[in-house]
Amino acid sequence: MKAVPMTAIILSMFIGQSFGQSRQVTGKIISAADKSGLPSASVLQSGTSNGVMTDLDGNFKITVSGSDAELVFSYIGYVDQEVVVGNQSIINVELAEDANALSEVVVIGYGSQKKSDMTGSVSSVDAEELGKFATSNAAGTLQGRMAGVRVSPQGGSPDSPMKITIRGSGTLSDAGPLYVIDGMLTGGMGSLNPQDIESVSVLKDASATAIYGSRAANGVIIVTTKKGKSGDLAINFNASTGFQKAANLIDWANARQYADIVNRARDNDGNPRFPSNDAQFNPNVDSDIQRESLRNAPISNIGLSIGGGSKNTTMNFSVNHMDQTGIVKESDFSRTNIRVNSSFTKGRFKLQQTLGVNRSVNNPNNYFSRERDQIPTVPIYDENGEFTGTNVPTGQTISLGNYSGVGNLINSLGLATIEDRTVTSNGLIGNVDATLEILKGLKYRFNVGVDMSNSNNYTFTPKYKFNDTPLGNKPFAELNESNSNFLSLLTEHTLNYFKTIGKTQVDILGGYSSQVGKGRSLGIVARNFPSNDIRVASAASDRAQAPSNAYETGLLSYFGRANVTIDGKYLLTATLRRDGSSLFREDLRWGTFPSAAVGWNISNESFMQNVSAITNLKLRASYGEIGSNNVNPYAIDPELNLNSDYIIGAGQTRLQGYSITKGVNPNITWETTKTMDIGLDFNMLQNKLQFTLDYFNKNSEDVLVALSLPLYTGFGNAVPFNTASIKNNGFEFQANYYDNFGKDFKYSVSANFTTLNNEVTALGRATPIIQGQFTSNGLKSTKTDVGHPIGAFYGFVTDGIYQTDEEALAANDFNQPRAGDLKFKDLNGDGKVDNSDQDYIGNPAPGVIYGLNFSGEYKSFDMTFLFDGVAGNKILNGTRYRGYFDTEGNYLADALNGWTPSNTNTDVPRNTQTDPGYNRRFSDFYLEDGSFFRLKNVQVGYSIKNEALSKIGMTRARIYVSSQNLFTLSKYTGYYPEVGSNTRSNPRLFNEGVDEGAYPMPKNYQIGLQVNF
Repeated sequence: MKAVPMTAIILSMFIGQSFGQSRQVTGKIISAADKSGLPSASVLQSGTSNGVMTDLDGNFKITVSGSDAELVFSYIGYVDQEVVVGNQSIINVELAEDANALSEVVVIGYGSQKKSDMTGSVSSVDAEELGKFATSNAAGTLQGRMAGVRVSPQGGSPDSPMKITIRGSGTLSDAGPLYVIDGMLTGGMGSLNPQDIESVSVLKDASATAIYGSRAANGVIIVTTKKGKSGDLAINFNASTGFQKAANLIDWANARQYADIVNRARDNDGNPRFPSNDAQFNPNVDSDIQRESLRNAPISNIGLSIGGGSKNTTMNFSVNHMDQTGIVKESDFSRTNIRVNSSFTKGRFKLQQTLGVNRSVNNPNNYFSRERDQIPTVPIYDENGEFTGTNVPTGQTISLGNYSGVGNLINSLGLATIEDRTVTSNGLIGNVDATLEILKGLKYRFNVGVDMSNSNNYTFTPKYKFNDTPLGNKPFAELNESNSNFLSLLTEHTLNYFKTIGKTQVDILGGYSSQVGKGRSLGIVARNFPSNDIRVASAASDRAQAPSNAYETGLLSYFGRANVTIDGKYLLTATLRRDGSSLFREDLRWGTFPSAAVGWNISNESFMQNVSAITNLKLRASYGEIGSNNVNPYAIDPELNLNSDYIIGAGQTRLQGYSITKGVNPNITWETTKTMDIGLDFNMLQNKLQFTLDYFNKNSEDVLVALSLPLYTGFGNAVPFNTASIKNNGFEFQANYYDNFGKDFKYSVSANFTTLNNEVTALGRATPIIQGQFTSNGLKSTKTDVGHPIGAFYGFVTDGIYQTDEEALAANDFNQPRAGDLKFKDLNGDGKVDNSDQDYIGNPAPGVIYGLNFSGEYKSFDMTFLFDGVAGNKILNGTRYRGYFDTEGNYLADALNGWTPSNTNTDVPRNTQTDPGYNRRFSDFYLEDGSFFRLKNVQVGYSIKNEALSKIGMTRARIYVSSQNLFTLSKYTGYYPEVGSNTRSNPRLFNEGVDEGAYPMPKNYQIGLQVNF
């Protein structure tokens, strides 16, 4: 390595002595688009190693060999330009943006890099692609676009969050990826306005993520928002409106079908049928709570952005408001975003500022999953149009005596209507970034960021009476209100040095980071109000403070990275980060996270120069360690109870004191993920066709898992221990093709495909984690154990239906099955069927994830189609369970196809309410194929650009129509196959794919207008 600079010195001395006609050339490189200076652009004398970089304003100074010297000017994302010096001493150059090259510029941790120089695995998408997706959730724009990245909504309600999993889950908590928004490290991007985003980069392997150390075990998502550009003021207006409707409905029984199913069940159970004059079979009532609860719901979005600036100062301002009414009545969501980004440049100094604020108001319907509890023979409204039994002063009350066998009757729509539930959230995220070029190639950067949020959760439930059961009767009004506040402050100092020495480029980064987080929450519960119309806590006769919380955390970090490129062929990246976390004991709080990567640009070798079809061929490999400190604040500190009494002395004096009420493990420390990645980048046909192939292997060690403390400790609670291990491996494939068809039609096609295998390899002393509750009787459905995926479905295996009582008796089932009941396999071969015959019966996480995207432009028309899908996963259909065997509520219409002696060719068991054969035990009968193929997004637009528009200051007007979830191919019989982990149980990780009655996913149809001034 020392020979390279020495050679350069000797060569420069030789050149200086041998060429008497050498001359100095100065100038400036600017962008042809906005006339702004291009910092760190390359100026190279062709055929030599003589080169310099521009300063922050784009200025350069270089000494060349003579007038015949040719200078090559280049900058990432722009078309190279070559100029012969001739007699010129001042050369100013305007570089034009290169559409293909721009896609090769990738934002990485603490900087950006040309894809050809990268050794890590990074996927990215820019504003142009994001703008073709009319969605209100910024995370949703990433669905189906990137290999190795699974984006799944946690339901169809307007406020449903998006869960993003990068290369599988390597922890037993609900931890997600780290988000970096304009340099501020935060926990999500759901509150962003999608139209404010300039680009999104997803860092996947250790080479790319290790710079973030202990925060990067689940991947890193870097979001860059739009900045102003030098030049004339640019004004962009956009508006859209449309409607949504449920993508699918469940076929519930109507009143006649319900009556038939109930009487068949009573026949099979040996109970008398209900008499024909029973009110339960009132022919004048046929309620459909599902259709009554759903609606076609409007959605609208309106936004304005203003940007521009001078040579040294730029600004971008945007405001956006979104209203989305839920397809389930009594649910809606609205959000307002305001963003101001600015920059100022003076000589070697540059100052950038970003600030985004948002406010959202959410009114959720938490009762739609109880729709099945309203049977079709009970009216939803009384004769006065009031919800049945919900208004005690004026409404009517249903008597259980008139509705035999109803059980806990719940009017889910009525309860959602009378309850006042509002969640109001406010957020602010921003940073100030100052950069000073100390010396040529040496830059100091100071960044300070803030992330603030406030949330108010208000619920008022008036007194009501559906019936005389505990669930159907609330004799008093109740108010639950809580407030939570969060503040995160980030301070960073970095030094970056870039130097070209001969044919070697060196880019070195070093830095220091400090982040402090503070949170506080406080709530109150109030009951017994004098009136349903008085809804303030002070008016209640019974008030109690709800649990409150306050915490503070800190993370101190030192990090460094070196990128070396030799002759454009050989690449080396080394990264090291050391983090100290306040969450761990002082002697355990520091963790070190290294990574190393190499790359070989094979296409730059001399033996590849005649292979014109291949424009880029690069092999890369990386290995590294990244971490996670995802534990609750003060998890290592014991919990104290102030109210304990102590008896002191002979007088038996009673004193108040403290006692430890919860055991802890003070020895917990970092979870560590060791990641290996091997990748191949392959471009052909002048970069029109681009392939990327990766194999990854992630091994997470010292994973925290809850273990019960021994009885001799005196504590019965479970505490975390670093005893588990998890493995994730798979392949990723991404392909892109860009081309023109004639002079008027240009198009692009991209596809991605990912395989994923997740396996728990160790639990230590922990017993298998049994979770997945989906029924009121506590039935569990998932089990996490060694040798299987996280949250795998665990239960009995069915083998059809018993056709005779003799066959059922011979099975030696520990229950009492009869003909028509499910037949369960004796898996262990001991001649009987009992709990020891349960096994792993399905994986809730897909083994294959894929996406296909087509975009085209023909003259003034543009179009985009995004398809995505998954394969290999199972879904627990809770509706199927309840709709066949639950005695309280409605049945699926398909229950009419239940087994009878005259209907034996069916897979639906006999109707029964007592269920002596225990068909309700969890089995593969309730699992369905979760694979789907979907047209996720389609958008068609038409743009107008003419002189008439220019006369009124417009540069373009575009109108478009779009749709989301237009069609989905799936065998799943629930509302939608994308159920995520929509569950009331925690953590959600162990309940993925458990459908407890998820909010239906909507289809979305919109028309929009975009105008540029």
